Amino acid sequence: MIIQGEALDVTASWDSEIFEAIITDPPYDLTPDQMKTYLAEFRRLSTGTIIIFAAPENQWPASDQYLFWTKPISTKNTSKRYSRFVEVIHVYTGPTAQWFPKRNWANYVNVFPDFVEAKTEHPYQKPLSLMERLILNHTSPNDSILDPFCGSGTTGVAAVRAGRNFTGIEKEKEYVELAQQRMMK
Repeated sequence: MIIQGEALDVTASWDSEIFEAIITDPPYDLTPDQMKTYLAEFRRLSTGTIIIFAAPENQWPASDQYLFWTKPISTKNTSKRYSRFVEVIHVYTGPTAQWFPKRNWANYVNVFPDFVEAKTEHPYQKPLSLMERLILNHTSPNDSILDPFCGSGTTGVAAVRAGRNFTGIEKEKEYVELAQQRMMK
C-alpha cells in the first residue's frame, strides 16, 4: 500500500509499534532537529530495526551500526568538487530487532557495492539487490515494513518479493503512481 502525503502528517494518527522494520531514504536537506523528530516518530512506530540512508555529511543521531553503500562513479553534480560515491546507512536496533543472515556474514564487511540495474524516473533510486538483502537480514516473512519516503517504491518491491507486508508514504503524486505500478509487476 502506498499513501500520498507528508510522512509525519500521515503517521501522526497511527498506533505505536505497528511495524517490524522501517527502511527509508529521507531527504538529505533535513536539519538536525528534523532528523531527531523523524527518528523519534520511527521509534514510536517500530520496536524493530530502523534503517536510514543518509549522505555522509548528514549528522543523524548516533546509530547502533553504520553501513556504507558505494555507488558507481557519476559525473552528476561534480562541478568543482569530488564525486560522492558513498552513502551512510544508519541501523538502529530496537528491543525486537531481528537478524537473519542467510550466509556466513562474519566475513562480510559493512560496505555494499550494489548497483541500480533498472533505473526508474526517480533520481535517488536505491538498488533492489541492496534493499532485498537488508529486508532478508532484518525481517521475517509476513513482517510489516514502512518506508515513509518511498519514492519510486524500491523498498516496496523488495518487501513484496521477500513475502513481507509493505506500507509506503510519498508526497509526490507521480512517484506514488510509479511505486504502485512497480509493486504490481
